[in-house]
Amino acid sequence: MSDSAISLRDIRSFHVGGATVELVGQPRQEVRVSPDAAPRTVDMNGHYVSGQLYAQHFMLEQPRSDVPILFWHGGAMTGVTWETTPDDRPGWSQFFLRQGHDVVVSDAVERGRASWSPYPQIYDSAPLFRTAEDAWYLFRMGEAEDFADRRPFSGQRFPIRRFDQLCAQFVPRWTTNAETTIAAYMQLVARFDRVIVIAHSQGGWFAQSLAARMPERIAAVVLLEPAGAPNLDKEGLARSARVPHFYVWGDNCDSHKAWKPYKSDAIAHSDSLRDLGGQVETLDLPKQGIYGNSHMPMMDDNSDEIASMVATWLRRNMN
Repeated sequence: MSDSAISLRDIRSFHVGGATVELVGQPRQEVRVSPDAAPRTVDMNGHYVSGQLYAQHFMLEQPRSDVPILFWHGGAMTGVTWETTPDDRPGWSQFFLRQGHDVVVSDAVERGRASWSPYPQIYDSAPLFRTAEDAWYLFRMGEAEDFADRRPFSGQRFPIRRFDQLCAQFVPRWTTNAETTIAAYMQLVARFDRVIVIAHSQGGWFAQSLAARMPERIAAVVLLEPAGAPNLDKEGLARSARVPHFYVWGDNCDSHKAWKPYKSDAIAHSDSLRDLGGQVETLDLPKQGIYGNSHMPMMDDNSDEIASMVATWLRRNMN
């Protein structure tokens, strides 16, 4: 099935969210904007559209579901996360198209094709950049001290020989645009009657937040190693409990200094939803005898196997 043809009736791309912001008081600059051209005056004063996300909507010729899947990426990443694996296998967007769902792959606010805004004039800080060393450690490829030799964890399922291809995907990110991002995601969800959200890492935090704000529009949430969970009041938790949640965790997570608190927060959140009668299930891969998965299960060598388990859960539990 992984190499079967995908017949599409349309592909559309669009930006959602954002607002017009006026910037004033900026000095004019003389800039050579083309290598062989004379400098010209650049005036940054004026109006900018800021706070939008970018989305690409793939529509099947004959979908088997009327509920599209929205794919949300993690920190310092873009929608490339879901497209093709670093070692050139089909990504999850293709997998779930073949399952019969229309899919929407997005770049969140300030990432990829969503565009930036001037900083610190509009964004109130400079961006953060992810190093290869940071990714090696946080994505649990191996011990931090083993980065130089590229010595992975035993049984590592991420294709380590393509680790640099993963690092080529990284983009700058800001840490102060959470509410703007939530607003843009809300507008994206509102474009559809109902959606499934499959989210990774930081995107999982946003997906849990949206489940509390728009439960009537979200048929299910799949969370691949969410980076913690939002702090919700009782009403927010009650609304979120109306949405089925499926959590997926990989290997080498429980003893990891950075990931242990993230996972603990997410588990506490899921327990709260379950206590309120929510439909919650956790797939802890090592506890199922599936070892070696990194923080990037949609790119690991058993990515299709994990996607199949997600698809099975969706068929069984989607509202």
